[in-house]
Amino acid sequence: QIRKRNELKPANLPYSSKLPVELLASVFNEVTNSYKFYWFLAILEYVKRGRQQITIHDLIIEMIGEVWYPINYFRLSFGKWDRFDRAAQNIQELLGCSKEIKKKELIELLNENKSKPEIKQLITNLRRYVPMRFLTPWFRNELRGMKDQEKDSTIVKLAEQYFSIGKYVPYRFTDNQRAIEIDPHWFDYFSKHLSILAGFTEWHLVNFLQKNNPNVPNIPVKLFPPEKRDFKHAQKFWNLYFTSNTHVYCIYSGKELTKADYSLDHFLPWSFVGHDQLWNLIPPLHEVNSSKSDQLPAEQYLDHFARLQYEALQLALNSNAVTNKALEDYTNLFQKNMNELSQMNPTHFSKHLKDVIHPLMQVAVNMGFGEGWRYV
Repeated sequence: QIRKRNELKPANLPYSSKLPVELLASVFNEVTNSYKFYWFLAILEYVKRGRQQITIHDLIIEMIGEVWYPINYFRLSFGKWDRFDRAAQNIQELLGCSKEIKKKELIELLNENKSKPEIKQLITNLRRYVPMRFLTPWFRNELRGMKDQEKDSTIVKLAEQYFSIGKYVPYRFTDNQRAIEIDPHWFDYFSKHLSILAGFTEWHLVNFLQKNNPNVPNIPVKLFPPEKRDFKHAQKFWNLYFTSNTHVYCIYSGKELTKADYSLDHFLPWSFVGHDQLWNLIPPLHEVNSSKSDQLPAEQYLDHFARLQYEALQLALNSNAVTNKALEDYTNLFQKNMNELSQMNPTHFSKHLKDVIHPLMQVAVNMGFGEGWRYV
């Protein structure tokens, strides 16, 4: 990635004495779809590689690679005007690729199959407007009052004129509009401020996605493929439970568990919640966890889940094996301190946990996550 996830934040774009940076900043005002965000992120990715001339095909393929996980893995909605969701789903069906395919592999697969009529059409649909409309802020006066169908050809001509006389438009179109050439001054500016520009773009993208996914948790982490996660605290938490109990049973299969044969399962799928907080983790059998995948468990498991969570938390609260820092997952969820948590009764704990989980499950169902999973 150009940037680290913790760099995702709003920022004023760096000042330039030569370039109209305020026009670049205005590109993402009042957007109705995600294309402009991913178009600019694709440009920045190629700038990072030192490319000043880039084919539009390569940029569109890069855009699809960037948007793949937010749509196919995390199931985010991009709004009714956006075609990315349909394109990503169609590509998965056409090429038979996994929703967890790595970006590099997906791009290679798309390039290998670029001659297929369906793929060519998808790419044509995605490239129809954004390369030109991204430049609209530079030509507002010239485009005012113009019919919409005339704007694209006008932008192409104006970009060439501005580029030729040094008026600092970001790029012009070359090779019969099959490629772009980035202005040298903009190229230097992009190269120097890659991380800031990417963070600025992604902050606006997150705001856009939050409007289209108002009840979905942890949208910022869902812009990226999942990273390898650290379950050190969770393993200590559940190992303590196994050490303190002679018999531990999988809530899904009813089979007895040992320290050696359990895995950690997200009761609500990780691809929905986007976090590894202890209140959503339990220890099923490995094969049960694999069977469940990213589906939502049936209601029948919720009481077992809440009881197991309560018992494990009470043990941890009375032990030094798990740090207070790790248990903050519960203090934040229940809005209670450690002492108050230790005094909660099972009924109150279960009700509060269910009151959190039920609406989240409904949001996940609305997003297309499979519901009512049972282990057979």
